[in-house]
Amino acid sequence: MMHSLKFALACGVAGIGLAGAVPAFAQKRDFDVPSMPASRAIQTFARQSGVSLLASGEALRGVTTNSVRGKAEVQEALDEMLRGTSLKATKSGDNAYFIRSVPRPAKIAYTSYIDRQAAPITPPLVEEIPAQKNDFGLEEIIVTAQKRAESLQKTPISATALGSAQLETLGISNINDMTSGAIPSLRVAPFSGRASSYNITMRGIASGDAAQISRDAGIAIYVDGVYLGRVQGLGSELFEVERMEILRGPQGTLFGRNAVGGALNIVSKKPTGEFGLDQKFEVSNYEGRGLVTHLNLPKFAGISVKIDGVLKRRDGWIDNPLAGAKDWNSYSRRGIRVSALWEPTESLSFLYSFDKSRDASAGGYEQIGELIPAVSHQFGPLIQQEPRRVTRGRLGAPLEPSIGKVEGHGLTASLQVNDDLEIKSITAYRKLSQTTYDQAAGAFYGFSPNGNSGRTSLADVDQDQFSQELQIIGSLDRLKYTLGAFYYEEDADDWAYSFRSLAWNATGTDYSIVDKPVNAPADRASVNHSKSTALYGQLTYTPALFDDRLHLTGGLRYTKDKKRGGLTTLRGVPSTLAYRFSSSRLDPGASISFDVSNATQVYLRWGVAYRAGGANSRSVTFRSFGEEEVESWEAGLKTEFWNRKGRFNIALFDMSYRDIQVDFVNPATPTNFETMNANGTAKIKGIEIDAALRPLPGLTIDGSYSYLHYKMPLTLNPFTGLPVTTFLTYTPKHAASSSIQYRFAETAIGTPFIHFDGSYATGSHSFPGDPYKTDSYFTANSRIGLEEILVGPGTLSSSFWMKNIFNEQHKTSTVLVSGNGTTNANWTWYNMPRTYGVELRYRF
Repeated sequence: MMHSLKFALACGVAGIGLAGAVPAFAQKRDFDVPSMPASRAIQTFARQSGVSLLASGEALRGVTTNSVRGKAEVQEALDEMLRGTSLKATKSGDNAYFIRSVPRPAKIAYTSYIDRQAAPITPPLVEEIPAQKNDFGLEEIIVTAQKRAESLQKTPISATALGSAQLETLGISNINDMTSGAIPSLRVAPFSGRASSYNITMRGIASGDAAQISRDAGIAIYVDGVYLGRVQGLGSELFEVERMEILRGPQGTLFGRNAVGGALNIVSKKPTGEFGLDQKFEVSNYEGRGLVTHLNLPKFAGISVKIDGVLKRRDGWIDNPLAGAKDWNSYSRRGIRVSALWEPTESLSFLYSFDKSRDASAGGYEQIGELIPAVSHQFGPLIQQEPRRVTRGRLGAPLEPSIGKVEGHGLTASLQVNDDLEIKSITAYRKLSQTTYDQAAGAFYGFSPNGNSGRTSLADVDQDQFSQELQIIGSLDRLKYTLGAFYYEEDADDWAYSFRSLAWNATGTDYSIVDKPVNAPADRASVNHSKSTALYGQLTYTPALFDDRLHLTGGLRYTKDKKRGGLTTLRGVPSTLAYRFSSSRLDPGASISFDVSNATQVYLRWGVAYRAGGANSRSVTFRSFGEEEVESWEAGLKTEFWNRKGRFNIALFDMSYRDIQVDFVNPATPTNFETMNANGTAKIKGIEIDAALRPLPGLTIDGSYSYLHYKMPLTLNPFTGLPVTTFLTYTPKHAASSSIQYRFAETAIGTPFIHFDGSYATGSHSFPGDPYKTDSYFTANSRIGLEEILVGPGTLSSSFWMKNIFNEQHKTSTVLVSGNGTTNANWTWYNMPRTYGVELRYRF
């Protein structure tokens, strides 16, 4: 009786809609059911269809349904909603359906439900066919760009999303893998070749010298709703990712401070509550090896647990002649994450996660590029220019890995009050420790008889942060709303020290290793404390006009930032230099969108975002700088066509970039920086295009392109006192990427596939005052494999991949090094040569 009572209660939650005396099966109805957890989806479907849906709560757990939109019969719409899941709907009575689990869903092709006006619904094919999920249309992309799950095609924002399968195919497992340029408008590069921090740029807006703890990034990075305050520690491997959302342009309302260029929103996979193992093995050239484990445990006491583990290593691709020293660009990474999902009721859930990782990566190798004309270049016989990518260092030099240790706790509590209201709390505490070990190996200091060279640069950053965000996400009859409160606090300290680790003989024909000085004081050290509080809200109103196709959105965010810091050591002696920054702001945003049809949307978006000020710890005066602001206009078109086999999105933007934080290098001492707010306004405009086509079952073609043009105001150089022209960094004028993938029909032994992708970009500047540019390039990658090979209780997949197929070489970053005693040359870092490997993956 108790079992029957539990089942009746579960059915009662699902069975909401009651039909009248006339059966509802054959009636066509309008549906608007987004992709969501099955328990919520059937409630929404029942209400819209007028039929009862009966299901066991256990059958629904861990299942996410497809979206259904447009006019359709109930049976057709139900089949579409459950397509590809473990659920099947069976008619039960006059106006009811029973939903149950099935061992394996039938692979059935359906006509698209997206554009009802362009193509009316046709009955589904009832015979089983050897096709993959949704082989007759492009997959719908669900994002949380506006803090709620919704279709990317219905979101009036220029955005791109990569799902877990796409990330795996492209070989993206960490932030560093994004340096390939797979997303044209997103540029990622190690800061000055370092393995410990990254410069992330979007729409021409970069972090600058974000390695400093008092400098904030220009692109906000979120992992599972938690804002990451530092660019250090980003070299760690990502755990199992459900999707990665790239939100382009200022996101000042919902994502707040330091999202002046855009936001990178990473969403991890949750525990399923069902036993499952996903085990991957990888070997590659340069002695690369990888082991990745994703383990879901059976639900116990109402709690679902998931364990993710990563272990990867690879030798460097530039040999270090010094025995026992690390090669440049080598790495060893490991990490673990444990997440637990407790759902005491259908409407209440708690997701806790703990992660800990260690990244030991050697920095990049500084090649000696172009020489500064009309100055001395005393290289000596063992040092010379390196106009092409090298495979061996010019000198053997001490080199150790930079060690990044990151760990954090997160708790997300969600209460689904009803179908139209969700309250969510996201609490997190994170800390990191990042060391840096850079070795110039003769590229910094020129040769002098019996003098020292081989600059070794050491640094360390320790940071911890606490954040709390409360979100209220709901909807009324014609109004969707998102309200939130955000609190963030961060403490950090750092130090840096450099010494000359090589000693020349009198003729420069030989050298010896100089030991690191013992108990030497830091060259510089600083501390920083940041606190940010915010209240935000966004409303979307759909007036009773134009058949509900017009949507008006307005948002506002109040932010109060306070920062303080001090330069505790300067040139090896104690310092009392300090700074304070405080700002209170209202950043607005608004958009208007119109659904031309169920498959086409046009929109106009306006918004303002800002980045907080700070101080430059590389400055001998600890000069502070103020905030900067971006105002953006964006017009876009999103459309799907050809029965959802084609997709085309385009965005045009025009931005005013005010009070830009610009870094200048002292020409006499290249380690001395100053950061200034530029007078005037920079103008940035451009175009972004994303397109996809699925002309045949199994064949998918994707392409993206970005164009950007900018004009910078003259800025006063604090070292020369003269107005100079500066540049936006890591901002190519043209960038593009494309891919083609074909999944063959399923065979008796598995499903073969083949994939090719390529990226192109024109050259760009790496430093605001450096006139030298990186190279234009085109690189191509591939992956071929066989999936779903039945082995025991699970399936085996195997694939062979290759990156940079044609072994193309190009400069990825440049830094001009000049001054008395230096090589007076342009440091250059190059892209990685051809790599290839084999992956085996077993899942059950």
